[in-house]
Amino acid sequence: MTRVAFITVADGPHTGNYLSTLPLMDGIDEVAVCDLQGGALFDRARDVLGERMGKTYTDVAACLADGPYLFALISLDNKAVVPAIRASLEAGLHVFTEKTGGRSYAEFAPMELYAREHDLQVGMAYLNRFRPSVLEARKVIAEGVIGKLYGFYVQSIATHARGRAPETNWTFSKELAGGGYLIWLGCHYLDLLRYVTCREVARVAAMTGVVSGLPLEVEDAAGMTLQLDDGAIGTANFGYYLDSGRPHGGKQSAITVWGELGWVRMYPGEDNELPLEIYSMHPDYSAVPYRSVSYGHRTVEKAYGSALGLDFMNMFVDACRGTSSPPIDAGDAGAVLRILDATYESAATGRHVEIAPPA
Repeated sequence: MTRVAFITVADGPHTGNYLSTLPLMDGIDEVAVCDLQGGALFDRARDVLGERMGKTYTDVAACLADGPYLFALISLDNKAVVPAIRASLEAGLHVFTEKTGGRSYAEFAPMELYAREHDLQVGMAYLNRFRPSVLEARKVIAEGVIGKLYGFYVQSIATHARGRAPETNWTFSKELAGGGYLIWLGCHYLDLLRYVTCREVARVAAMTGVVSGLPLEVEDAAGMTLQLDDGAIGTANFGYYLDSGRPHGGKQSAITVWGELGWVRMYPGEDNELPLEIYSMHPDYSAVPYRSVSYGHRTVEKAYGSALGLDFMNMFVDACRGTSSPPIDAGDAGAVLRILDATYESAATGRHVEIAPPA
């Protein structure tokens, strides 16, 4: 029997998404539910999980002691998640966690090292990696269609902070989150930059601020200049800027990568509406230098991230069983946190910050 431990809180931002996804995942027979808010989630969990509902807990140690589990699925704030991940790894479990797995790389690094030394998977909810435009763009760049990379632009814009209950939402708490837009939403697109280009960010210059005028502890806006380890230089624009959900469902996302032979442009958050564009002078593209590809998404209504999110989660499960490579690992999660650390340091000091590789 394959058992999973779900460690969360009833009012977490993505608790419901994970809860509704678990019964859809391949080969999961039982889910132990650990609600650190005293059990407020249990009735809803029984309704959703049905016969897959296992034992219930309000304490992480008690839950983990009742294993074995294939993995722990953890959805907590960035402060509370650190001891939960550590305890799960030390119990010998693979871990799938809400991003970013900590408030800084210093908090996450020991867990990254532990996972590597003990051959444990650490998955993170960067589900956008499985968007069709992202996968195709990664393939095109890796095949050299646009040649040596010169520059790039990254954008992630979402609805105003004032509509997100910043007074009670942990993602606006410096203590619980570690940062604001960057560490909650911008992290997705920093991960995609690395994933699409297959390169690391080596240097950052950044500015952050609160442009809305709201009394926020963390940034609602950020602008960055980044340099990749192959020398390509680009910019990123992140912020809570949009009104009540229009256009494009309350988000505007874009990634453009330019190279010596052409360019690739995608809209990851809206690639079911907006096309992937490719222009190249590569010999294989001589007959049709410009191409525009539109995608239709397969829908799984109750899955977090719909069909692509379910595919991502199932691939993680396969990696835990040793039958597949993981869709993401602890090194990827750590790399994003190192970029975030450098960004906040640059914004605070007004200097460029070099990003050191992991120890």
